[in-house]
Amino acid sequence: MGKHNRQVVGLDIGSTKVSAVVGEVTSEDDLEIIGIGSRPSKGTRKGVIVDAKSTMNAVLKAIEDAEMMAGTRIDAVYVGVGGGQVEGLTTEVSMELATKEVTQRELQQVIELARSQTPTDQYETLHVVPIDYRLDAEVGLSNPIGRIGTKLGVCAQVIAASVPAIETLMKVLDQAKLTVQDIMAQPLASARAVLTTEERDMGVALLDIGGGTTDLVVYGAGTLRHVSSLIVGGNHITHDLAVGLRTPVTEAERVKKLYGRALQSLISADDTIEAQGLGSNEILPIPRKLIGEIIECRVEEIFALALDRIQQQDLYSGLSAGVVITGGASVMPGMTEIAEAVFERPVRLGLPVQISGLTDLVNTPMYATGVGLALFGRDWLLEREAYHAHYPGVSATFRRFTTWVQNFFA
Repeated sequence: MGKHNRQVVGLDIGSTKVSAVVGEVTSEDDLEIIGIGSRPSKGTRKGVIVDAKSTMNAVLKAIEDAEMMAGTRIDAVYVGVGGGQVEGLTTEVSMELATKEVTQRELQQVIELARSQTPTDQYETLHVVPIDYRLDAEVGLSNPIGRIGTKLGVCAQVIAASVPAIETLMKVLDQAKLTVQDIMAQPLASARAVLTTEERDMGVALLDIGGGTTDLVVYGAGTLRHVSSLIVGGNHITHDLAVGLRTPVTEAERVKKLYGRALQSLISADDTIEAQGLGSNEILPIPRKLIGEIIECRVEEIFALALDRIQQQDLYSGLSAGVVITGGASVMPGMTEIAEAVFERPVRLGLPVQISGLTDLVNTPMYATGVGLALFGRDWLLEREAYHAHYPGVSATFRRFTTWVQNFFA
């Protein structure tokens, strides 16, 4: 297979930026990052595309940047959908066994049955991740293949996305002349990039703190247990600063990036900075303690909301590996310390792993989703190659991330 036939591209369309990550699957089946591109975007709000033209322009510019760095042409991408457009549902379904023996065929049939369990007809299932299986009265089975019984059931996480959101996304990428190789939930992509197998086995919560939303993913015993989204993120911190400091939003964003600390104790009591006043060009002195107070209040709220969601799902006691935070807003100094105080669990910053190449450029939480999408593209490519090696000359139609996603999260 030629070099460019083993190229995968992850496209992350977020609330504040669009980023593209280009990877090359090496002869050792590793993912080597060969190019990245990132551009600001104002066409998305809280995970929803509200301005298709603006979003398309940002996509085109990010793709062009990535093409120049990678020295290759990009015409197909793995793209994510997230924020409030994605919902996770824990469901249990069962079916009668015709042959009395569980085979791979019956396993796939019960998973497809779970796939139909969407929140409403306005949602399309993206992923079905089995938690465990039931065979007659026996529960908690991880792999019932080869066993004899009459009724097979599965408890699974069904991850679905809004149909209008998917249609808008497909329209934007079609106008950008990009083929969509597949769509996946952004929270799962971030998890693919930054979590370790040991963390998933022990039990861990991932918070991907973006501009408009904070995505939450929880794992226990190596299996996906919960996916949801909080409609609050880094943009809310910026807005709080704009109101509290009486400064324009653009100035508040600058202040946040240059001087922001999530923990007031990291700031000297007599430190001041200068910022533009609201409605004038007047430069005003502002105590950094005030900036820290505003930021800390909002950050504590984000983590408290996430904790409450985890406790509602009765998953808090299972977080033996603690909490991982990622996303652009997670890099602010003091974030991990506040998270540890709120969750009373160890907290670390989530950086992309299992990659080579331009790691110095993508080794940051802001590229977690893009890298995760590229990693899933790598996994999908290897799955397809393995199929064709086993069945040479046979054409196969692969369903969206059905088997290998469940293998990764199982």
